[in-house]
Amino acid sequence: MKFSKLKKNAVLAALCLLLGTVPVYSEESAYDETYDESDLEYFYWDLSYHSYKAYAEYKADSLYDAGYTEDAFWYYRSLAYFYPKYYKGWWGIIRCFSGNFKNLDFVDSEILIEKLEKSDFKSAKKKNETDVLTQWNNELPAIQKARNERAELEAKKRADNSYNMKFVRHDGVLEQYNGSDPEVIIPEDVTVIGQGAFRQTSISRVVFHKNVKEIQKDAFANCGSLKSISIPSTVKVIGEGAFRQCMNLESVELPGTLEKIPNKLFQGCKRLTNVQIGKGTKEIGVSCFTSCESLSAVTIPSTVTKIGDFAFSACPKLTTLSIMSDNVTVGKRSFYGTHLEDKEKLIQRFGEEAFK
Repeated sequence: MKFSKLKKNAVLAALCLLLGTVPVYSEESAYDETYDESDLEYFYWDLSYHSYKAYAEYKADSLYDAGYTEDAFWYYRSLAYFYPKYYKGWWGIIRCFSGNFKNLDFVDSEILIEKLEKSDFKSAKKKNETDVLTQWNNELPAIQKARNERAELEAKKRADNSYNMKFVRHDGVLEQYNGSDPEVIIPEDVTVIGQGAFRQTSISRVVFHKNVKEIQKDAFANCGSLKSISIPSTVKVIGEGAFRQCMNLESVELPGTLEKIPNKLFQGCKRLTNVQIGKGTKEIGVSCFTSCESLSAVTIPSTVTKIGDFAFSACPKLTTLSIMSDNVTVGKRSFYGTHLEDKEKLIQRFGEEAFK
């Protein structure tokens, strides 16, 4: 069988670096999650290869060399999921995030380097593989300096009264943003991003903090310059359509603390290619990813028990969908207008209504 082009269990915010935005550093790692080889029943691959490991490595390297970095990332990531002690997955993730090792200052780079060091990295034979740790050690002082400078700049912004005046807020709710800065740092006294607070603004990057617990309806809708978003694990609730019609949004990371991905959350995000759904999420809402025309692959974690009507409808490039559990209720037309490679198997699992 042909294995899907499934991308990253969604690309982490580290892809901000590749997409031209400034990287943000996460407080927790999403790289400790692993899959058991029994989970391969939910994945499809060319059985002419003697193992999935061999196939995924071949696909990752060949896709990267052909310029398909995002597709290659998913295969490297799957190697790390299934074979965390094998160095190639970690090496490949670093390769993707750093632009072929041109810049090691990206999200969670120190975590990935540590994973690489703990793997069987000594078995690497090619020079471009064995040089990574030496390069990291040489560049680390400069990386640490740059990170400290960015942290100081963000702290100054948070303390700047004139900057803070751009945020209209009351009792912890950010009601409206009146600024024009492309990069926004949410004030630390904000716990709720209010309805439509940033709607139709020109922001391209948002820095959240650990006090934010809720993002309300349409909070970032129609933000045409927003390219990536990483929701912190403190956020428990997101309102309907909070990021819909963000036409240039490409990368999304959703934490497992978000039990329901709300209705129409990313509806009409035509350039969205990378989605990470955290383990812990239980429901994907109605029309959540409708008309995400660039979305080609998604992994749905085993904790999800419900996929709403039209959830992935009108996603013409969606060819790969790995649903990691059979205990899932799938709504009508959830996959209508997709071109899933394993359509027949999904029909057997969830019925024809999902496609009609």
